[in-house]
Amino acid sequence: ILAPNGLVDGGVTAIAIMANKVAGLPLYGVFLGINIPILLFTAKVMGKKFFIRTSYANVVTTLGLIYLKPFPAITTSELLIVLYGGVLFGVGVGIVVKMGGAIDGSEMLAVWMNKHFKVPISTFLLAVNAVIFIFVAILFSIEQAMFSLAIFYIVTKMIDFILDGINQGKSVMIISGKNKEIGDLLMKELQLSVTYLHGEGGFLGEHKRIIYCITNRFIYPKMKDLVLSVDPTA
Repeated sequence: ILAPNGLVDGGVTAIAIMANKVAGLPLYGVFLGINIPILLFTAKVMGKKFFIRTSYANVVTTLGLIYLKPFPAITTSELLIVLYGGVLFGVGVGIVVKMGGAIDGSEMLAVWMNKHFKVPISTFLLAVNAVIFIFVAILFSIEQAMFSLAIFYIVTKMIDFILDGINQGKSVMIISGKNKEIGDLLMKELQLSVTYLHGEGGFLGEHKRIIYCITNRFIYPKMKDLVLSVDPTA
């Protein structure tokens, strides 16, 4: 829906579409050429499971770019492109992220920047995509940049809906007998701010120490894996 009409959503996919329209480069070639180095660069930070799931998502996406290319655009209506392109792409990315992976290299870099330089993920992604939309306006037209911005907005909202429903944040409470080990690990590995709460079991009345923290959709899968690696019953 997006590529045949020269509209983009942001990130590496947008760069691939622009390169295809301007220089005739294959979508899948640009997509893999950018994503693979970024994935290898960030793999240590993101973990083995993230690497495997992201690799799988990228292979499936690449096959889609190859085998769907011969098909003509379903519609040329800008309204339908924005709505259906944004919704479908957002749902796809949301499912991948919810399963602990990623499709776009910009998201991987955003998490890496957040871990090493404390740059907020949303700020990094906004900056990257702002530059991309400026290039869309220069290479194509201001109108196409405006449509692409609308698509990007719908995509982000659909991702939030798939991951969190109507809630955009994610607060996490962890109950475990190994709360000190888990808390230290989360602060060390993910630089999360951890608060310890004191609770009481309703049935036996035993006192428990509860870990409370707030995270985002990109960090949550990694956080979950770390917690379960220390205490599978948490």
